[in-house]
Amino acid sequence: MGKIAVCGLGPSIDLYKPEYDLSIGVNDIWSKVQTDYIVCVDGKHRFTPDRLKTINESKPVKFFSQLKEWSDRTDFKLIELLPYYPTAICQLDLKQFPKSHTSTFVACVIAYKFFQATEIHLFGADMTNHPTLKGQTLENIKLHFKNLKIALRQRHCEFIVHGNGILVVK
Repeated sequence: MGKIAVCGLGPSIDLYKPEYDLSIGVNDIWSKVQTDYIVCVDGKHRFTPDRLKTINESKPVKFFSQLKEWSDRTDFKLIELLPYYPTAICQLDLKQFPKSHTSTFVACVIAYKFFQATEIHLFGADMTNHPTLKGQTLENIKLHFKNLKIALRQRHCEFIVHGNGILVVK
């Protein structure tokens, strides 16, 4: 497909410009950007009423989740996540999808697996203002993204993180 933007809700989402072949956002991204697709790996109970309202009113082409509780959406597409995290390698050739502790990770995997991205541009995954992703969990997320970048590079797909947050993937 080409260049795909993956959009989270962190500060660097302000750097996003709609110049990509398609866009994949997470959760209530439509409060900032109306992306083509949405990925949500959290249950409905994890969102405040305002955030849940935004998610419910969004109209993407497809809404991806591994949770059947979202299946009441007409745009719902069920995905299956691997039961483990990519701490050693990131396996992109399996039917299931690698996961981390953040929806943006799964959205990046979807960009590659469903849409054959040749470049994935990540916005809004700065991890500087996330209310729960801290400490060892954040270190694990960084490792997962590093392993994802390696796996993507081996498949001739570039992975570019935008912004100055702490999710710098080398």
